[in-house]
Amino acid sequence: MIVVSRTAPFRSSANELLAPPLSGGARVDICILGAGLSGMVAAYLLAREHRSVMVIDEGPIGGVHGGFEAAHLASVMERPYAWMEARHGAAGARVAAQSYAAAIDALEAIALREHIACEFERLDGYFVASPSDPPGALRRELAAARRAGVAGAEILESAPIAGVTWGPCVRYPGQAHFHPTRFLAGVARAIVREGGRIHCGVRCKSIDPGKPITVVTGSGHRIEANTLVTSHPVHGGPGNGIHPAPRMAHVVGLRVPRGSVPRGLYWESSDPGRWVRLRSQGTGAGEVLLVGGEDPAGDDDHTAYRYLALEEWARTRFPTAGEVVQRFTGQVMQSSDIFALASRGECDSESVFVPAGEWGTAMTRGTIAGLVIKHFADGAELPWAELYVPEACATRGEARAAL
Repeated sequence: MIVVSRTAPFRSSANELLAPPLSGGARVDICILGAGLSGMVAAYLLAREHRSVMVIDEGPIGGVHGGFEAAHLASVMERPYAWMEARHGAAGARVAAQSYAAAIDALEAIALREHIACEFERLDGYFVASPSDPPGALRRELAAARRAGVAGAEILESAPIAGVTWGPCVRYPGQAHFHPTRFLAGVARAIVREGGRIHCGVRCKSIDPGKPITVVTGSGHRIEANTLVTSHPVHGGPGNGIHPAPRMAHVVGLRVPRGSVPRGLYWESSDPGRWVRLRSQGTGAGEVLLVGGEDPAGDDDHTAYRYLALEEWARTRFPTAGEVVQRFTGQVMQSSDIFALASRGECDSESVFVPAGEWGTAMTRGTIAGLVIKHFADGAELPWAELYVPEACATRGEARAAL
């Protein structure tokens, strides 16, 4: 079986998590190409069941642009529930809400079980209307969210921040944020403790989708596995037709007085969208307001402009925003759909699955993909898996995107 994904002593280099290189060939039950969130979550869950698991990545754990400090877990997606319901129906919106809530619960359970100090915290989320939104948009969104089963959602006349120039918003309880690099470090330790293996600096040269599946690395090592998890198309067989489009995510951090901004997750439905969350600098110190949302597709040569746009937007909304103390950019692997994608791609053997989406709200999608992959590798299905793993193709060589 081939399952497609992306998302020992471990050392950190420039805020990146590195594992030892592969020194020889191996025979394992499950080989995972890509140490992103979905791959690491799947590896952790499988290793806990005493499955023989190996994770390899050409770069560090967490992807090429590791070291992220900002990630939110939300059942609020890039598109509002009203849009989702109109496109996928009320049943699709309900299933999406259930799976997103399950992903947040799963990450929280892992952090608690493994005692991972990753700053996991449950928070309220606030979806703020843009001045350009049509009248009644928030009430339609609230009604759609309630039909999807999002408990506790309500409309507030304004975001709960003194002096902020924001209008009405929808409050979504039970969201969360965490430090992804610290989380992945804890998950990596747990995988190795359970007998799994993780190796960085390993380039995949070719894949032979036979029985067993054989991965040949750039160094000539051969890894044989019954199941393969990879974020890339499988060479030597029909492609799956699904190619996540990379986007560059930009984030700035501005110092704010402690307590001046209530702890929560904030999104504005503008174009481009904006998100905000807080990060503490430690007991007795101030807090940093992390602001993101400048995520252009493909390569971007306007990083300085993106940072400036985020800073200017933040200062118009948050009067207590002070000096800029942080700027960072990372690559987001974004699927063409808002749902976590875990799709069969090898049509003749039903052996290829593709999950996409890693950072930001995509962290939630990456977790869903890891959960779906784990269950399919076990030969089981989650109650909502059909939303993420549709039939592979109508005819050989044709892949149908999720939904």
